[in-house]
Amino acid sequence: MSDLPKGWASTTLKTVVAPYESIDPRRQPERQFRYVDIGSIDNRIQKITEPKEFLGQEAPSRARRVMKTDDVLFATVRTYLKNIALVTEDLDGELTTTGIVPLRSNNAITPKYLFNWVRSDRFIASISKSQSGTLYPAVSETDILDAMVSVPPLAEQKRIVAKLDELNSRTASARDALDHIPALIEKFRTRVLALSFNGGLIGKIESETTLPESRCWNLPAHWRWVRFEEVATVAASLVRPDSILALPHIAPNNIQSGTAKLLSYQTIGEDGVTSAKQRFYPGQILYSKIRPYLRKAVLVDFDGACSADMYPINVGSQLEAKFLLYWLVSEDFAQFSALREGRTVLPKINKKELNSTPLPLPPKEQQAEIVRRIETAFAWLDRVSDEYTAASNQLSRLDASILQKAFRGELIPQNLNDEPASILIERLKTESEAIKKKTSSGRKAASRPHKPIKRGAKMANLIEVMKSKEGWVSASHAAQALGVGDGATSDAVEEFYNELRIHLQNGDLEVERRGNEDWLRLMPINEE
Repeated sequence: MSDLPKGWASTTLKTVVAPYESIDPRRQPERQFRYVDIGSIDNRIQKITEPKEFLGQEAPSRARRVMKTDDVLFATVRTYLKNIALVTEDLDGELTTTGIVPLRSNNAITPKYLFNWVRSDRFIASISKSQSGTLYPAVSETDILDAMVSVPPLAEQKRIVAKLDELNSRTASARDALDHIPALIEKFRTRVLALSFNGGLIGKIESETTLPESRCWNLPAHWRWVRFEEVATVAASLVRPDSILALPHIAPNNIQSGTAKLLSYQTIGEDGVTSAKQRFYPGQILYSKIRPYLRKAVLVDFDGACSADMYPINVGSQLEAKFLLYWLVSEDFAQFSALREGRTVLPKINKKELNSTPLPLPPKEQQAEIVRRIETAFAWLDRVSDEYTAASNQLSRLDASILQKAFRGELIPQNLNDEPASILIERLKTESEAIKKKTSSGRKAASRPHKPIKRGAKMANLIEVMKSKEGWVSASHAAQALGVGDGATSDAVEEFYNELRIHLQNGDLEVERRGNEDWLRLMPINEE
């Protein structure tokens, strides 16, 4: 930040934000509260999309912090996920969790500039270095408030935000258009398979056949309906997992729905699986018998073992293996299998019911042509999908690039007549100190009689504790005097540090680090 644009200032976030309030909603048991936790924020668009509601008497223990319009909510857990959002007017006065810090801009910075700063890759990379914890990596509120921010002149901030809004609206429109593509790809893939099994893909629809399920289906001439067991058999070759540790292991989770694609997998020894029941061989189809509506099947060209939830299938001479494969992943077959699912908690189709399912059977040369056309269409759809992914990634990089350009002062022209940010910050600091001095002038040294803190005593607030003890007091000693000792809840600890932060920002206390602990004392009073 040493090469800031002219008129900009580098300072900490605590210089440009104001304190927020915390309350206990259980003291208003009948009030209906709206509540924003981390799950309420859509981190893809960085907006609050799903606030929750509860009565005060039902409030979760972490629902404590009061939000105001234009507060920037910054989640302290896994900061790289960017759970960040601006509070909208309809949530003014409602609550957020202690896992979120409401950053309330003061007159030195605009809310939207602050929002864009803390969501930038530059800030996230910086603050994420302070994360601690492995299973629950998080930063503290102090880490956030001590982080640096580049502050342009106030008028320039507004021009930057206006330009960002304009550019972001364009990328948002592009993203919205792109977001329709995956559904269109899936719809097209489903349609290709539907046409494949009524002859439509090769233009051969000529007659109508009625199935036992009372469904009408147009089939070309020379096609016929057969039962699954007439053209394929379910193989069975039980194995002990410990005897085949080096073999690949395939389970339903290793197969992509509706595409006949094999995803990444491990050997039995690598994933420590104990449910490998079936041995399979090259040329067999693996079909997932659980949740048939997920349409999971794959043709394998290697030896391995599969879970008890998979059927290894041998294909008869009347069939092209891939013709059967694509039938098993089609919506039409999923509808037939749904009629045969067992009435259990986990939907599945057993071997007997699978054998009785119907299959439209064309001549074998037509099967090969249908497979060729399916794979040509699917290859094209895969290219479209890859282009969609590349375009989505490019948009994310574009957004990041725009923010980077903005915070280098390169997004808009500067106006050298704007009041420098350093002057504004200093003036606000002077005004704040004058207000603090005026409000604390009634607190005299004589009003601080020495009252030792009794072991086990619980006082009302932190200032009362500090008045009872002249000089420096360790933070842990002060917390114990407030009843926040060993075994205290995380909410109680959070409330203590929230009160401490507010008093530090107001200038009521000063802090000094000694070894591994903070020590506190009341700010000396000017008697003049």
